[in-house]
Amino acid sequence: MSPVEKRDLYTAGRDPLWPRSDGDRYESRSPRQDDQVPAARPSSHRPPGILLTVATVLLLSTGCGLGKQTVASTPTSVEPAPPPTSTTEPTATPTPSREDPYEPNDSIMQAYGPLMPAQEYRAYITAKDDLDLYYFEIESPQTVEITLQELPAGTDYDLYLVTGEEDTLASSCSSGEAEERIEYTTSSVGVFYILVLPFHNFSEVEPYALQLRFSPAPTPSGSDSYEPNDTFGEAEGPVAFDLPYQSYVWDEGDIDIYLLEVDRSGIVTVDLTNIPKVADLDLFLYDEAGEALASSTTVLGHEHIEQRLEPGTYYVTVRSFAGFSRNEPYTLQLALAGP
Repeated sequence: MSPVEKRDLYTAGRDPLWPRSDGDRYESRSPRQDDQVPAARPSSHRPPGILLTVATVLLLSTGCGLGKQTVASTPTSVEPAPPPTSTTEPTATPTPSREDPYEPNDSIMQAYGPLMPAQEYRAYITAKDDLDLYYFEIESPQTVEITLQELPAGTDYDLYLVTGEEDTLASSCSSGEAEERIEYTTSSVGVFYILVLPFHNFSEVEPYALQLRFSPAPTPSGSDSYEPNDTFGEAEGPVAFDLPYQSYVWDEGDIDIYLLEVDRSGIVTVDLTNIPKVADLDLFLYDEAGEALASSTTVLGHEHIEQRLEPGTYYVTVRSFAGFSRNEPYTLQLALAGP
């Protein structure tokens, strides 16, 4: 994927953990609702347990060639051939022994766990379509640190933190055998899932090392002063042009909606900057009827929309594609030029 543009999975309906192809290192993306009027707290309704499972079918076929038929001649007496000289059969290369105690764990329903903090889990990726899923539980908001280390030589595995609905919360997709690491602070409690996914190659004999650690979630330093603004009816505004608005995506389901009144025709620009490093926030523009007019969904820390608008009422929406922060505010600013 281009570093400037990410795949638009908001309406594509793809599985959030669709494997990347070699040479196409795009980030795992969760499915999003169609660009209609946002609900107060949208959530996925797909049933759990439908993570990628790849069935490998081997078709074995044989063929025999038939030569031209000939008339058999009368057999003559032939001395029996001497028995073949005994030869030593080559010794087969022994298959290295291994034990993967966490299999089967290829889906949400089969996830191994609960994982214990500070304990090391060693397991194997045994095929290019092998997925390893684990789960852990938390009873209060925590900062979760997940590390994937000691990747086998010549492999490249990726690491994901997902929900039971298979929405991606965070990911780590370093190149080659480099360590994968996720640090994520969650506002919710319950069950979370870890996915180890092969991007390139695998090893049946060399394990990886997975470890989970918890630390208390930091006390929020921000104040989400525009809440509630999660629906069009609750939208903050009307916002003014050329003034910065700072706010927070407060948790996994938070949506921030702003009301915009345009009194003359012109080019409206909307910029979303200072996006927290732990988050991937996206930007949308809707008309008064809730129809999507434009969007910006890059993987960079700056989202930008430029759209010619006629006088009327519009809405600007900030959504989290992955991650959030209660300590680092984003900045939203609008401008109008024209006619």
